[in-house]
Amino acid sequence: MRRSILLGTIGLIIIPLLNSVWATSDLSPLGRPNVSISPISGPPGTQITITVSNIPDISKEAYPYTDLYIYLPFSESFGTTVQSQCGGGDCFPIYTHDDAVNRDMTDRTVTFTLFGTINPNPVYLNGLENSVCDVTVNGITAERYSTLCNTKDQPSGTYNIKVGWAEENAPQINNIVQTIQFVVTQPLQPPPTQVADNGNSIIQAYQNGQITQSEFENKLAALGWNQEAIRQAMATIGKLPHQMGAPVPDQMQQIQQGVQKAETQFKSQPAGQTTPVTQTTQPLEQTTQPVTQTTQPVEQTTGPVTIQTQSPQVQTDTKPTPNYPWTVITIALCLGAVAAIGGTLFVAKSTRKVTN
Repeated sequence: MRRSILLGTIGLIIIPLLNSVWATSDLSPLGRPNVSISPISGPPGTQITITVSNIPDISKEAYPYTDLYIYLPFSESFGTTVQSQCGGGDCFPIYTHDDAVNRDMTDRTVTFTLFGTINPNPVYLNGLENSVCDVTVNGITAERYSTLCNTKDQPSGTYNIKVGWAEENAPQINNIVQTIQFVVTQPLQPPPTQVADNGNSIIQAYQNGQITQSEFENKLAALGWNQEAIRQAMATIGKLPHQMGAPVPDQMQQIQQGVQKAETQFKSQPAGQTTPVTQTTQPLEQTTQPVTQTTQPVEQTTGPVTIQTQSPQVQTDTKPTPNYPWTVITIALCLGAVAAIGGTLFVAKSTRKVTN
């Protein structure tokens, strides 16, 4: 009987002590840190930065100790969470009782990127797979999401990000001190694939008359084409000068040099020598008519005159330069022949008169 009374008395003493040890701590008076987010909205693939400042000192708090947790709802949309005790979302401590004891109460900067198919592929570093979606706190990785980061787009909608006090290793027992919202917008349309232009479109535009030759050459040169490649492109579409009926540059240069040489020779002759030639060409045409009717040799001499005088008008590909000195000599010979024939006729008539 005495033993039972003793055991009952001990139980009544121990049970209150145990209740005081395992009782849930009051989280409300721990303080309210400042929380900010940037940006407040964005499409999948947006990088988010959350800053927690004005963190209170909790080093004097009694057991059970409390930590400051952040609750992220983004992975909940895909049914995958890192810790199931976070109410369907992801949560992890950003400030602990040990941090307070060590006087580490600096601001906490939380960064991560929304899930999106535009995100780059994860990379391996120190044996771990790292991605831009990993949650980091002051540069230290807290959670990894490499398998989900760039395989799906974050659904659009409004998401609540929470910050609150929770018992150590028991985030479901918490006191939320601040809730901030982030709006996920529609995914960005990927830009159209840029096809490298190798010059075909430029050649087509020049062939269709949409750009000038200068624009054609400049655009191809900007793509790295040299002069020979540009010339071959022009030959392919029939745009070289000789293909269009115009002299090629070498022939044009020869023609210009021949014209300049002829002009120089013509200007170097005395003016007195050229004037009679111009004045006597018309009488020459008048006297050739009767001479042709009287004697056969006149036709032989006048034939070369006609051919010689027309030769400067004939253009050839090999030597288009007119020959003015030979023209003057030919005309002089013709005049001499006409004068000789006239003298012969005059002598013949005089002889007849004397004979009669």
